[in-house]
Amino acid sequence: MKKVLTLILLVISLTIVSACSSAKEEAATPTLDDYVKALTDVGAKDQGENAYALVNASSGKLLALGTTPIQIVEYDSVDEAEKALKEQPKLKKWSIRGKVLYSTKSDEAKKILDELK
Repeated sequence: MKKVLTLILLVISLTIVSACSSAKEEAATPTLDDYVKALTDVGAKDQGENAYALVNASSGKLLALGTTPIQIVEYDSVDEAEKALKEQPKLKKWSIRGKVLYSTKSDEAKKILDELK
């Protein structure tokens, strides 16, 4: 009886641990808000929303670090972001991370965006 009870508790514990770890993996991909916060923390100025609807994105922001513009758009899913990157001529040179695409010529901004976790 003790062995069965121990086995059941072990299975329940493993289920809980595996469920929690998969939720952390989903949250590991930064969102548009994470990118905006990281950039504004280092002095980027919010320039309002960009024309994200022109590239079929669900949201977007335009920021400036010094005089260099930073464009960020977010899609509803990773698949939509990858599809837009392939099909939209305006986005060919943009960087992608999860469901977020961004473009800037600022090396400082690129470093911040690439290191965001």
